[in-house]
Amino acid sequence: LSTAPYRMQLDLGDANRPRTIEVVATDIQGAQARHRVQTEPVPISAEYAVDLQQLYVTVTDHGEWVDDLDVGHFRVIDQGKPQKIVTFARGDIPFTAVMMIDSSASMFGSKLEAARSGATAFIRGMHELDQGKVMVFSDVIQNSTAFSSIPEVLTAGLIGATGQGGTAVNDALYASLKLLAKRQGRRLVILLSDGIDTHSVLSGKDVLASARHSQAMVFWIRLLERGERADVEDRRQFASSWRTPDEYRRQLSSLRDLVESSGGRVIPAHSPSEIEPIFVEILRELRQQYALGYYPTDQRNDGSWRKVRVRVDRSGASVRTHDGYLDY
Repeated sequence: LSTAPYRMQLDLGDANRPRTIEVVATDIQGAQARHRVQTEPVPISAEYAVDLQQLYVTVTDHGEWVDDLDVGHFRVIDQGKPQKIVTFARGDIPFTAVMMIDSSASMFGSKLEAARSGATAFIRGMHELDQGKVMVFSDVIQNSTAFSSIPEVLTAGLIGATGQGGTAVNDALYASLKLLAKRQGRRLVILLSDGIDTHSVLSGKDVLASARHSQAMVFWIRLLERGERADVEDRRQFASSWRTPDEYRRQLSSLRDLVESSGGRVIPAHSPSEIEPIFVEILRELRQQYALGYYPTDQRNDGSWRKVRVRVDRSGASVRTHDGYLDY
């Protein structure tokens, strides 16, 4: 800190206790001056259990985002029962995103370069209150940054990946979702991969459980081979020493189901040149979402799965959000 104003941010953690902050100034001859401040804990007179559920909702009409609705247009159905919406927001709501970049051998060359460009475009488009994390993976985690809003920190995580090794989509996605479960507010994963998992220890069922716990949206930028169509993955003939063709088809199907149940979507990329525009498109979608909050009726706190549906009062409109939550 070499120039005025001498400002810095301190993350004091979650513990509510007294703190001592001391500044020590040392001149070129070694003489020192000190100043100390003692802060007191925030007084708390009572604790409250807050069971507010938040839904992040995308509304489209014939493929175009709808951004002019108000709270009266929405209905929330929780376990078959209408709910009273108590909070409502739209537009620019801060988010925390994990960008998962597949850097296995199949990504070598132009695919990986396009992935770097796309993730960089997303990072540069983030706002001050947004947080991001870059995770570059193959059959291991090759690079991983801290959660940050500083573009230079995040883009540094994209340096050095070379495109080698197998692919462990389930394991890396599970790790990302576990990290997001500890964060607050709107959370999402952007997975850039062909989805062909060759090395994961975990199954799709394990990852689905983690996704339900974190309530994070998952966007899958699915890289397609030349001539491959996104709507016929069940016909893909792919085999290896680790999986049979049927196992690979089930893997793709379970990943697609997880993405759709989370409120995200699968976005096919037919060539590396499409990757960067898709990253920008996801960022634009996040800026168009609505946030609905409600206090669920008849909660049991038994860990059961509660189904949620959102409907809008507009003919022809489609709604996308996560399909439920665990009742804890």
